[in-house]
Amino acid sequence: MRITGGEFCGRPVKVPSGDKVRPTQDRVRGALFSMLAEKIPGARVLDLFAGSGAVGLDAVSRGACEAVWVESDRRHAEVLKANVVALGAAGRVVVDDCLRWLRRAEGGPFDLVFADPPYDWAQAHGFGGIAELLRIGKLMRPGGVLVIEQPGDLPAAELPEWELLRDRAYGQTRLVVYRLNGEEGTCRTSQSTLEPSTL
Repeated sequence: MRITGGEFCGRPVKVPSGDKVRPTQDRVRGALFSMLAEKIPGARVLDLFAGSGAVGLDAVSRGACEAVWVESDRRHAEVLKANVVALGAAGRVVVDDCLRWLRRAEGGPFDLVFADPPYDWAQAHGFGGIAELLRIGKLMRPGGVLVIEQPGDLPAAELPEWELLRDRAYGQTRLVVYRLNGEEGTCRTSQSTLEPSTL
């Protein structure tokens, strides 16, 4: 795996061993950041279920001001930390259960949040809980963007207070992009660069 764009483009990313980690493939990350290109510079990024940290690292490489990576498995987190250090990426790694960390409402607000849980977790729990914790904990700026990576056969959820912007399948992976309703945060552009689409 490699960083797909920006300052660290082409630099390798180590992936934790074992079958519990399903890193976002280079092609999918490239497509994701093409969608979000004008939202990245200066953004504060939260990478949940971070694994190798590749998504957050790609965001920092492309101009995000910092990232927070949250990963529950300590062995995976050690590999993640090594990736962050190797690239000199701005941010911090948190070793904790993602939902438990969100309930404590630490470190916000963020402009972009990425959630890529194991597919069995996604099938069992869905994403309403994550979206609600982000909203009520004020961890997301109004107008901020939530990106969910989920199984390709799992339909996009209807999330109260969130607008569906994108819903695209890439093989067995589906990227679903939402925007939190409300006035756009002042950290970035005053007008969203993404428009609702189901392409």
